[in-house]
Amino acid sequence: MGKFSRTISFLSILLHATHVGAQSDLTAKLIEGAKKEGRFLWYTALNVNDSDMLIKRFEQKYPFIKGEMLRLGSTQLLTKILTEARTGAFKGDVIEIAGALGHILKTNGLLDKYVSAEAAAYPASMKDADGAWTSFFFNTHVLAYNSRMVKKEELPNTFEDLLQSKWKGKIALRDDDFDTFGMMLRAMGRDKGLSYMKRLASQSVELRKGSSLAIQLIAAGEVPLGVNVYGTRVEEFKKQGAPIDWVPMEFVIAAIEPLAVAARAPHPNSARLFVDFLLSKESATLMRDRSRIPSRP
Repeated sequence: MGKFSRTISFLSILLHATHVGAQSDLTAKLIEGAKKEGRFLWYTALNVNDSDMLIKRFEQKYPFIKGEMLRLGSTQLLTKILTEARTGAFKGDVIEIAGALGHILKTNGLLDKYVSAEAAAYPASMKDADGAWTSFFFNTHVLAYNSRMVKKEELPNTFEDLLQSKWKGKIALRDDDFDTFGMMLRAMGRDKGLSYMKRLASQSVELRKGSSLAIQLIAAGEVPLGVNVYGTRVEEFKKQGAPIDWVPMEFVIAAIEPLAVAARAPHPNSARLFVDFLLSKESATLMRDRSRIPSRP
């Protein structure tokens, strides 16, 4: 090894050690502060089973911190946070919510800037440029179908195929999925997208609140198809033996789930420690094992 190569190697080791040392110092300070706080409150749209599992694992690592959770669907969660913020009643420390709604919270000044050391492992597309949030996981929006009612070779291959008369009254949709509506317009182009969505509406679609209820409708055989429902939720139902499966359409929408420390969090140190944990490789592995798609590669 030449002198120059040895110098570069030494500098790399030194910089890595400095980064690890700085990270350890910050974590130590957060732990010291968290011991005094003793708790945090997580506002989340993640289902109860997964969020409860993550809190319990975090409490095993930091037994001096008690985690609490408030779980609602993303739209309900947004309304609650905005209402509580206006009245001064918001007491949340950590927020996890669907992508477009995370942007609304940011523009309303309700997210604190916190760039976790774990965020370095995430691609730029999964992080806010201003450091307000990092995507915890993401949802794929796919075509779900009842495998007893529809053969795979009979399935629609394109969104246009869903407009065929044979599918009228046989399609489920989420009723509050305006972020997907916006992404459909972006993917198709505004004019073509608006025209398509109006024609889809004329198919007498069944509207359900949330992806899980739409999937339950399909699994129960009440309708054979569901458009733009969460692929991961379909996988969960499938593992439980439900007659349901999914296929991708000609393009697949993927929706991120921003994770952030709340502005003016009552327990800021505990909140930052919890965000660090949720963005860690350990947490990503736990989520993957539960059929989730972590934003961390």
